[in-house]
Amino acid sequence: MHQPSVRGPGGARAAGLALLAAVALALAACSSAAAPPTSDPDTQGSALVNEYFTILQQPDAAKADQLKTFLAPEFQIVRANGDQLGKDAYLLKPAAVKTFSISEVVATQGGDVLVVSYRITTEETLNGVAQSTAAPRLSVFRWVDGGWHLAAHSNFGALPK
Repeated sequence: MHQPSVRGPGGARAAGLALLAAVALALAACSSAAAPPTSDPDTQGSALVNEYFTILQQPDAAKADQLKTFLAPEFQIVRANGDQLGKDAYLLKPAAVKTFSISEVVATQGGDVLVVSYRITTEETLNGVAQSTAAPRLSVFRWVDGGWHLAAHSNFGALPK
Protein backbone atom coordinates (compact mmCIF):
# COMPACT_ATOMS: atom_id res chain seq x y z
CA MET A 1 0.00 0.00 0.00
CA HIS A 2 1.28 3.43 -0.92
CA GLN A 3 2.04 5.75 1.98
CA PRO A 4 1.30 9.43 1.49
CA SER A 5 4.27 11.79 1.46
CA VAL A 6 5.03 13.54 4.70
CA ARG A 7 6.02 16.60 2.71
CA GLY A 8 3.38 18.84 1.26
CA PRO A 9 3.46 19.80 -2.41
CA GLY A 10 5.53 22.92 -1.62
CA GLY A 11 8.17 20.87 0.27
CA ALA A 12 9.54 19.18 -2.84
CA ARG A 13 9.76 22.53 -4.61
CA ALA A 14 11.53 24.12 -1.64
CA ALA A 15 13.99 21.21 -1.45
CA GLY A 16 14.70 21.54 -5.19
CA LEU A 17 15.28 25.28 -4.87
CA ALA A 18 17.59 24.72 -1.89
CA LEU A 19 19.58 22.14 -3.88
CA LEU A 20 19.82 24.49 -6.86
CA ALA A 21 21.02 27.33 -4.61
CA ALA A 22 23.65 25.06 -3.03
CA VAL A 23 24.97 23.99 -6.46
CA ALA A 24 25.08 27.62 -7.65
CA LEU A 25 27.01 28.67 -4.55
CA ALA A 26 29.46 25.78 -4.93
CA LEU A 27 30.11 26.65 -8.58
CA ALA A 28 30.58 30.32 -7.74
CA ALA A 29 33.08 29.43 -5.02
CA CYS A 30 35.07 27.21 -7.39
CA SER A 31 35.28 29.64 -10.27
CA SER A 32 37.15 32.87 -10.51
CA ALA A 33 37.21 35.47 -13.22
CA ALA A 34 38.85 34.09 -16.33
CA ALA A 35 42.30 35.30 -17.23
CA PRO A 36 42.30 37.95 -19.90
CA PRO A 37 43.76 36.74 -23.18
CA THR A 38 47.32 37.98 -23.44
CA SER A 39 47.86 39.67 -26.81
CA ASP A 40 51.65 39.39 -26.44
CA PRO A 41 52.51 36.43 -24.18
CA ASP A 42 56.28 37.04 -24.49
CA THR A 43 55.95 40.59 -23.13
CA GLN A 44 53.58 39.51 -20.34
CA GLY A 45 55.83 36.57 -19.46
CA SER A 46 58.93 38.74 -19.43
CA ALA A 47 57.24 41.25 -17.11
CA LEU A 48 56.17 38.50 -14.68
CA VAL A 49 59.61 36.87 -14.62
CA ASN A 50 61.22 40.29 -14.05
CA GLU A 51 58.78 40.89 -11.19
CA TYR A 52 59.72 37.55 -9.59
CA PHE A 53 63.46 38.16 -9.75
CA THR A 54 63.03 41.75 -8.57
CA ILE A 55 61.22 40.38 -5.50
CA LEU A 56 64.18 38.03 -4.91
CA GLN A 57 66.45 41.10 -4.75
CA GLN A 58 64.53 42.54 -1.78
CA PRO A 59 65.72 42.32 1.85
CA ASP A 60 64.54 39.11 3.55
CA ALA A 61 61.46 40.49 5.37
CA ALA A 62 60.14 42.39 2.35
CA LYS A 63 60.93 39.43 0.08
CA ALA A 64 58.96 37.01 2.25
CA ASP A 65 55.93 39.33 2.39
CA GLN A 66 55.93 39.89 -1.37
CA LEU A 67 56.42 36.19 -2.16
CA LYS A 68 53.47 35.20 0.05
CA THR A 69 51.15 37.06 -2.30
CA PHE A 70 53.07 36.53 -5.58
CA LEU A 71 53.22 32.74 -5.28
CA ALA A 72 50.11 30.67 -6.04
CA PRO A 73 48.87 28.37 -3.25
CA GLU A 74 50.08 25.28 -5.15
CA PHE A 75 53.57 26.72 -5.86
CA GLN A 76 56.46 24.30 -6.31
CA ILE A 77 60.09 24.86 -7.25
CA VAL A 78 62.67 22.37 -8.45
CA ARG A 79 66.21 23.69 -8.15
CA ALA A 80 69.14 22.67 -10.33
CA ASN A 81 70.61 20.76 -7.36
CA GLY A 82 67.45 18.64 -7.17
CA ASP A 83 65.80 20.37 -4.18
CA GLN A 84 62.01 20.21 -4.44
CA LEU A 85 60.12 22.74 -2.32
CA GLY A 86 56.48 23.67 -1.87
CA LYS A 87 55.38 27.19 -1.02
CA ASP A 88 55.83 27.01 2.76
CA ALA A 89 59.31 25.46 2.56
CA TYR A 90 60.39 27.89 -0.17
CA LEU A 91 59.30 30.89 1.89
CA LEU A 92 61.81 29.76 4.55
CA LYS A 93 64.76 29.84 2.13
CA PRO A 94 64.20 31.71 -1.13
CA ALA A 95 67.15 32.70 -3.29
CA ALA A 96 68.87 36.01 -2.63
CA VAL A 97 69.46 37.54 -6.06
CA LYS A 98 72.05 40.29 -6.41
CA THR A 99 71.76 40.87 -10.18
CA PHE A 100 69.91 39.23 -13.06
CA SER A 101 69.51 39.52 -16.80
CA ILE A 102 66.77 37.72 -18.74
CA SER A 103 66.83 36.82 -22.44
CA GLU A 104 65.25 34.50 -25.01
CA VAL A 105 61.76 34.67 -23.49
CA VAL A 106 59.17 32.39 -25.07
CA ALA A 107 55.70 32.37 -23.51
CA THR A 108 52.41 30.66 -24.28
CA GLN A 109 48.98 31.11 -22.74
CA GLY A 110 46.22 28.55 -22.40
CA GLY A 111 43.23 29.90 -20.50
CA ASP A 112 44.34 30.85 -17.00
CA VAL A 113 47.90 29.48 -17.39
CA LEU A 114 50.94 31.29 -18.79
CA VAL A 115 54.07 29.17 -19.38
CA VAL A 116 57.35 31.07 -19.74
CA SER A 117 60.73 29.65 -20.76
CA TYR A 118 63.83 31.87 -20.79
CA ARG A 119 67.54 32.10 -20.11
CA ILE A 120 68.80 33.99 -17.11
CA THR A 121 72.19 35.14 -15.93
CA THR A 122 72.25 35.72 -12.17
CA GLU A 123 74.48 36.46 -9.26
CA GLU A 124 72.65 34.90 -6.35
CA THR A 125 72.97 33.08 -3.06
CA LEU A 126 71.23 29.72 -2.61
CA ASN A 127 71.43 27.90 0.70
CA GLY A 128 74.27 30.22 1.75
CA VAL A 129 76.35 29.60 -1.39
CA ALA A 130 77.08 32.61 -3.64
CA GLN A 131 77.14 31.75 -7.32
CA SER A 132 77.01 33.21 -10.80
CA THR A 133 74.80 31.21 -13.14
CA ALA A 134 73.71 31.31 -16.77
CA ALA A 135 70.90 28.78 -17.21
CA PRO A 136 67.51 28.09 -18.77
CA ARG A 137 64.44 28.39 -16.56
CA LEU A 138 60.77 27.53 -16.82
CA SER A 139 58.11 29.43 -14.86
CA VAL A 140 54.39 28.71 -14.87
CA PHE A 141 51.93 31.42 -13.84
CA ARG A 142 48.24 30.93 -13.06
CA TRP A 143 45.51 33.58 -13.02
CA VAL A 144 44.12 33.67 -9.46
CA ASP A 145 41.79 36.29 -7.98
CA GLY A 146 42.35 38.82 -10.74
CA GLY A 147 46.13 38.52 -11.10
CA TRP A 148 48.97 36.30 -12.28
CA HIS A 149 50.68 34.20 -9.59
CA LEU A 150 53.74 31.96 -9.88
CA ALA A 151 52.56 28.33 -9.63
CA ALA A 152 55.74 26.47 -10.62
CA HIS A 153 59.37 27.30 -11.26
CA SER A 154 62.18 25.09 -12.48
CA ASN A 155 65.91 25.79 -12.56
CA PHE A 156 67.95 23.81 -15.06
CA GLY A 157 71.69 23.16 -14.99
CA ALA A 158 74.07 25.97 -15.81
CA LEU A 159 75.06 26.41 -19.43
CA PRO A 160 78.74 26.19 -20.42
CA LYS A 161 80.31 29.63 -20.84
